[in-house]
Amino acid sequence: MTPDDLRAAIAADCPHRLPDYDGHLAHFEARRWQPGPAFVELWRQEHAISSRPDVEAELDRLYRRAQATRFGWRARRLIAKTSRIRHEITKGLK
Repeated sequence: MTPDDLRAAIAADCPHRLPDYDGHLAHFEARRWQPGPAFVELWRQEHAISSRPDVEAELDRLYRRAQATRFGWRARRLIAKTSRIRHEITKGLK
């Protein structure tokens, strides 16, 4: 998948993420870097997550709860849960 293919998929499935994608790409262009495999893989994963509004909302809820808690152990547990969810989704991309 090329960066242009990826942008088209993001535009179609989760257009609310286009400013993030375009901003990230602009940083590369400003430095005259070519978006390589790591850039594409990151955004393939973000597309897979953001194109599922239910999952994106659940992750947002978990991150907010982790940020609001006073207890480090609880924040770590909530962040670990978000990591597991993201892992399960991106595992399907391989």
